[in-house]
Amino acid sequence: EISKLHPSMSSCCPDGSLPALQEDTSRTLAGVVENKYYYVAPPEASTMGILVIYDVFGFSGGRIKSVCDSLALATNAHVCMPDVYDGTEINAKGGFGNTEAMAWLKSVTEFSTLSKLLEPGLECLKAKGATKIGAIGFCWGVYGVVKLAAEPGLLSVAVGCHPSLKIGDMFFQESEDSQAANVKCPLCIMPAGNDPDMYRPTGSIPKIVQANGIECKSIDFPEMQHGWVPRGDASQPAVARDVLKAIEEAVAFFKKYLA
Repeated sequence: EISKLHPSMSSCCPDGSLPALQEDTSRTLAGVVENKYYYVAPPEASTMGILVIYDVFGFSGGRIKSVCDSLALATNAHVCMPDVYDGTEINAKGGFGNTEAMAWLKSVTEFSTLSKLLEPGLECLKAKGATKIGAIGFCWGVYGVVKLAAEPGLLSVAVGCHPSLKIGDMFFQESEDSQAANVKCPLCIMPAGNDPDMYRPTGSIPKIVQANGIECKSIDFPEMQHGWVPRGDASQPAVARDVLKAIEEAVAFFKKYLA
């Protein structure tokens, strides 16, 4: 069992989270890197779009591009992941606890800045023909997804894997519950075993969204560590199983609201 320790306020991730995973270069990617984003075309003509917001380890973290490929193939949607960090990530800046690194992370997290950095991704999806757009985030990226989900009419659906909404509280005194209260589209969250209980099916986050008459589905992954989807060791059968399950759950949720 993964111990549930109180999260350190020097990091957006809870204690016991997985470290960065070296970029997986063993796979042939289906998408293309252009204009500071990674774009994957759907197998067939589609009006569905999915915006991907990566975790603190950035554009080349672990298998994040392969996750984009899987989403495009299984959902038959246009998928775009903008490089909001512009080629860098938290460790390259000095890591959690480093004053300059944390100042940088705060600057790119502030939503007036982050929203502009995400705009090329949204414009890419619209230009490709997407008329309904969903978003998925991982760890730090879930904060951006939830902020986008608070914008009226912008997203049709939102998904968050191992969410780190505490980043809003840490930097801007925006509590996790207050962020949830502003969500205006269906939300699916998938907490890991060492994520806070507020994200679980009986936690405050689903209850607050549901109280506003919006679907909020929480799927618990008690055996996983925070970060498992893009950076868990997929050579371990349980991790491979739950990476696949998380993607399948995300695909089903996207299809429900984008199709």
